[in-house]
Amino acid sequence: MNVECLTLPLANRLAHEYQRGNASALQFFAYHPYEMQAYRERLEWLRRRTDYDRVRLTEGLYRYNKEIGNGQEALSQIELLRRPDTYVVIGGQQAGVLTGPLYTIHKAVHLIQTARRLSAELDVTVVPVFWMAGEDHDIAEIDHVYWLADKDTRLHKERMHLDKKGRVSASSLPLDEEACKQFLSLFFHGQIETEHTAAIRELLETTAASSGNVAEWFARLMAQLFGKHGLVLVESSSPFVRELESPIFQKVIEHNETIADLLLKAADSLATAGYPLQLQVEEHQANLFLYEGKDRLLLERHGDRFVNRRASYSREELCRLAAEHPERFSSNVVTRGLMQEHLFPSLAFIGGPGEVAYWAYYREVFELLGMRMPIVLPRMSITLLEGAQQRLIEDFGLTVKDVLTGFGKWKEQWAAQQEPHPLQRQFAEVRESIAAAYRPLVEEVVRLDGGLRHLADKNAELLLAQVAFLEDRLIRSLQQREDVAHRRIQRIEASLLPEGGLQERKLCFFPFANKYGLDLIDRLVKAPFSHDGTHQIFSI
Repeated sequence: MNVECLTLPLANRLAHEYQRGNASALQFFAYHPYEMQAYRERLEWLRRRTDYDRVRLTEGLYRYNKEIGNGQEALSQIELLRRPDTYVVIGGQQAGVLTGPLYTIHKAVHLIQTARRLSAELDVTVVPVFWMAGEDHDIAEIDHVYWLADKDTRLHKERMHLDKKGRVSASSLPLDEEACKQFLSLFFHGQIETEHTAAIRELLETTAASSGNVAEWFARLMAQLFGKHGLVLVESSSPFVRELESPIFQKVIEHNETIADLLLKAADSLATAGYPLQLQVEEHQANLFLYEGKDRLLLERHGDRFVNRRASYSREELCRLAAEHPERFSSNVVTRGLMQEHLFPSLAFIGGPGEVAYWAYYREVFELLGMRMPIVLPRMSITLLEGAQQRLIEDFGLTVKDVLTGFGKWKEQWAAQQEPHPLQRQFAEVRESIAAAYRPLVEEVVRLDGGLRHLADKNAELLLAQVAFLEDRLIRSLQQREDVAHRRIQRIEASLLPEGGLQERKLCFFPFANKYGLDLIDRLVKAPFSHDGTHQIFSI
């Protein structure tokens, strides 16, 4: 089993410097994510907390995980949460179709491996918990998947038709049987038939058939993939979750202005430290959503009133509503972490670069509500490297690191060394002819009306630009049809850097499972990944 570690810069500068352990970034967090002493300190702080409602939490988790068909190992892990010396590592994701991009899978693997590692190193029981953000209503972010067809050099995107009306959340959006069948038919049409295809098809079809909504389909798939490895699933809009969150909803309403002030001060501190701001925070934000019927509507605070598109509430009315009907409330990106901390004795929260940057705002908000921000551990980043791609890379005398860190520059140098296509010389001659023929006309226009100089020059530039555009499109088309080397380069790029970003941010897991089997999950869970912030290359 081959795992190679690479140090890659993160596009998010705050997350990058935090991952590197720079003091300028660490100041916004409660703990250092890679120092074992931080975990011991966090454990001692958690031991002093006695306000977790472990009984209601475990009963709700058990019912939910049983309903979605989670494995016996996961159910056993839930039972361990009844004990006061059991803790969790937690992270989550939106409920994407077919589990969404690969980083969803990677996050689950990281949770499982981190729970096992911390259990051994701290001599306590640590349970991995995956928090599904089923209440999110941005359906356009979760209704599609990308894959790279065999021998193809371009990404294929398939969108599943979801009949969204208003601002309905994923957990309330029915899974249309016919739309689901059409989507899966198109998905399998885009895959090569392998010895694993029948098992993949059965898994996707049976989980879809037993799911009432998009979030449930996601949950059932994750349970089938990771249940035997002990991954506990929690869906954020479950009734028992809302009931347990009720006290925090009330506190957020009561301290709403102070929370907004702390967020604004955090934004000022981040800006002063030179970091780009990842959250748009404003004084009137209430940082909660409220359901009006099936629509999840953002609350704002104006004076002492809380309003959304349909209704207005006094602070007292809203607090009473949170106490009596917590199911009508939903957290946003700011308050979600507070809810997780209130429900679970969390040693660490595992999040991607964007999430790390968001959490830099929250430290004092946690403290305001009598809590402490958990350790924020950057999510493990993984690239799946197939043997065919490895051979293509080596044929060009490159390494995976070369591809992931400087492929664009290498492509330019490689292209400069290639013999020009004969048509490129012909296009160059045409451009020279056009310029030579057009130049006297421009001078005559300027002689007659000097004010038209800029327009005439611009017109000449546009003519030449159109010829250059046609040349570029034609040469690219010919290269794709005729040039094997160009196609191989495009294949490498589409596989490892689709649309210029890391593979895990675009490609879906199931095309890989179709080629290599569902036990690819087991191989990933058992892989000797380094948990030090480096990028992991996993050779399939």
